[in-house]
Amino acid sequence: MSDYRKIWAESLTYKGLIIEDPDYHIWGSSPIWGDDGKVHVFAARIPVVTGFDTWWATSQIAHYAADRPEGPFSLVKVLLKPGQTPVGSWDCGTQHNPSIKRIDDTYVLSYHASMSTVDKRNRPSQLIGMMTAKSINGPWTKLGKILDPPTHRQVPLVPEDYNGGTDNPALIKHPDGRYHLYYRIKFPGMEGRNTYGVAMADNLQGPYDYHPARVVNNPGYIEDPYVFILDGTFYMLVTDNDNGGGGRWLRSADGLFFDYDDGVKAYKPLAAYVTADEFDTSTHYRSPNFERPQLLLKDGVPTHLYAPCGSNVNGGPGTACYLFELGDIS
Repeated sequence: MSDYRKIWAESLTYKGLIIEDPDYHIWGSSPIWGDDGKVHVFAARIPVVTGFDTWWATSQIAHYAADRPEGPFSLVKVLLKPGQTPVGSWDCGTQHNPSIKRIDDTYVLSYHASMSTVDKRNRPSQLIGMMTAKSINGPWTKLGKILDPPTHRQVPLVPEDYNGGTDNPALIKHPDGRYHLYYRIKFPGMEGRNTYGVAMADNLQGPYDYHPARVVNNPGYIEDPYVFILDGTFYMLVTDNDNGGGGRWLRSADGLFFDYDDGVKAYKPLAAYVTADEFDTSTHYRSPNFERPQLLLKDGVPTHLYAPCGSNVNGGPGTACYLFELGDIS
C-alpha cells in the first residue's frame, strides 16, 4: 500500500491568507479545478455583524473563482443561504461546511444545513445535503436531504436516544462503484468529542446504508475529514484538536478503517508559520488552529491545502482562508 503522507507533511509550504471579506467570517473553503480552467472555491461564510458563533443559523455557501490556486479570488455568487426554503424545512437555516468533488462527469457539492435560529441551536436538525451540476458554474440541482441521523440499531456506537444529527460530510466514489459518505458522530457521554462513521449507497442520491462501526479509532476530538483515493490507498486528512492542534494524515486499505495511531502530523497551528509579530498583531476570533482542511487535486494528486483559521493575520474583522502548497510526489 503506497504512502505519501510524510512527503506531504514534510514538504508543506505556507503561502498565506488568500480569501477574506470585511463583512463575513470565511470558513470551510473547498477548492476544485473547474471545466473552465479556473480554481473554484466553495466557502462557508458567516456575517460579521451577527458574530462567528451564529454559524449554526446564519452561515451561507459562496462560490469564488481565480485563475491560480493562490488567487486573487473573486465572488461568483452566493449559492445557498438561510431563508431560501420555507420555515420548518430541513434546510431553512444555516448552509455550512461545503465540500466539492468531481465524480465521473458531475460536480457534487456536499454540505450540511439545519433549522437552527440565532437564539437556539438545534443540533439534531443538522443534516447532510447535496447539489450537483454538469458545469462548475451551474446550473445546480438540489438532491435534498441525503443522510438522517443513524439509529442505535444501525450504528451500535450511538445511544438509543441519539440526537446528534449528521454533518461535516466527506464524499468519495469507491472503486467498487458505490458511494461512501463520511459523517461526524458525537461520542456518547463525552461532550465536544467526535468520531466518524460512513454510509454507503449504490446511487449518489441514496438510499445510504450505515456501516455499523466507527471508521477512525481516535481517542479524542477529530473532525472535518477530507477523503480521497490515490494509487489504491484511501487517505483522510482531519482536524486533530486533541494532539496539540493542527491536522493529521490517516490512511486505509478499504476506506472502512483508518488507524489513528498510524497517523502522521499534517500541519501545525498558525503560530508555527508566521513571525511572532504577525501572530501577536493578528485578530483572534476563536482558536488560532486551522480547521476544516480541504484539498485541491490535480489529476487525482493533492497539490494545495486550503484551511480556514480563527486568526486573521491581516487584522481584518473576520476569520479567513489560508493556503499551503504540497510538495511534488512524482
